[in-house]
Amino acid sequence: MNKKAAWGTAAVLVVAGYGAATWYFGERAHGAYQEAVDELRKLVGPEVLVSQQYTKGFWSSQGQLVLQWTPPAADQEEDGDETDAAPAVAPQPIRITVENTVRHGPLAGWRLAAAVVETRIGKVDGVDDTMRKAFAKVSTPTLTTVRNLTGSHRIALAWPAGEVGDGTDLVRWQPLDYRMTLNADRSRLRGDFAWPEFTLQSQHAETESDDEPADAPTEAATYTVAVQGMKGDFDVQFQDGLWLLAPGQGTGTFGKLTVSRTLATAAAGAAPEPLMALQDLSYRVAIERTGGHLGWVTTMRGAGSVGSVALESVELNETVSRIDVEAVKLVQKALTDAYKADADTTLSAAEVPWAASLMEAVPKFVAALPAYAMKLSAKVDGEQGELQYGIELQSVPDAQQIAEGAWSQALLKSSALHASLRVPKAWLPRMAQAAGTKVPKPEEMDAMLGMAQAQGFVKQDGAHLTSAMRMENGKVVLNGKEIAVPLMQR
Repeated sequence: MNKKAAWGTAAVLVVAGYGAATWYFGERAHGAYQEAVDELRKLVGPEVLVSQQYTKGFWSSQGQLVLQWTPPAADQEEDGDETDAAPAVAPQPIRITVENTVRHGPLAGWRLAAAVVETRIGKVDGVDDTMRKAFAKVSTPTLTTVRNLTGSHRIALAWPAGEVGDGTDLVRWQPLDYRMTLNADRSRLRGDFAWPEFTLQSQHAETESDDEPADAPTEAATYTVAVQGMKGDFDVQFQDGLWLLAPGQGTGTFGKLTVSRTLATAAAGAAPEPLMALQDLSYRVAIERTGGHLGWVTTMRGAGSVGSVALESVELNETVSRIDVEAVKLVQKALTDAYKADADTTLSAAEVPWAASLMEAVPKFVAALPAYAMKLSAKVDGEQGELQYGIELQSVPDAQQIAEGAWSQALLKSSALHASLRVPKAWLPRMAQAAGTKVPKPEEMDAMLGMAQAQGFVKQDGAHLTSAMRMENGKVVLNGKEIAVPLMQR
């Protein structure tokens, strides 16, 4: 065989082999796609996934899903003196078409993969003109799923910049990008995200101060919450069907978070009034499972200002312990059942089917004796202040009291609550100024502190004020002295 014939034979074999591989991966892609559709149908319910189509091609295939939700019927009041409700008007269902482009491997979209699926939302029917106008500046996200040859998945979600709302209530964002990997047995999800900016504006009517009478004139004010430079990563392990709370961890940063207010009467071009500004925020969340219990620790650090008070540093630590795994599963079930349940206004809260799962979860939560603790610390003018509080259930509440409806007394007697405060005295003038009150003179401040200490509310520890309270075993101890609380004595 000469060289030309050999090369020709080799080329035919390569093309034939690649064609066979493409056909094989096309069949696998079709099967995986159908499995995903079946899982979606179980999740949303057969009445939501009303139709599906799959047009198979050699290099790629096209899939289409139609999802439909029907809002609950609303009663209409008739005109005239009588306010009897008219028969309910049948609402128009909302239909969303989801378009899927499936590229077959082994070179799917010029990537070495079993398949690549690009998912986009097509047309949306059934929404009114007001809703269409509100979402006119919103582009649909694109979900790209790469199914690797090993069975794992790489997932990318890209949501273009957009805006929802009008001039008074508005949500605006820059492009959001999520990148994730899911292992072959779908037990571990890892990924990262980046969101350059998110802004929320809302207008409210308010009086000049809380002391104003109810009929005092109001003034419109626009509050703006802006978050810039959000980045983060996460690593989650799915165990025993847990998805609401799954063991894992996440870390991230916020470049800046601001809250400001603009009065309607402010001069044109006037700068908004800063209420809070935090920058260089970092956070970490770690969820762990120990046997049949879950717990997590959240930490956040940063700097900034609150009103006119500059915070050289601020740190928040939260700890949640002993959350029963089976109770979490019941809450998950209640959420999915509530989503699938038909809206029936004739049923009471206790008769709603998904409520049974929540009622079954409550004693499991209580039996695990959960606990919560929080510590907030900040540094101002070189002085450190701290606030701590927490609560833990030390025993299962008395069944007879609960049966009689005395939940509060039962929980108080079976729980332990604690709170403590350590504040530099140098902060007091700043705190008064920030509250908008007159700053007391030094001698007036000393007199007030002496009175508070004499009454047992605070202690003076050098340059700091401290206070500690604990409620336990039906007793309340404030700064080392037991005080009588009627509710606890019953």
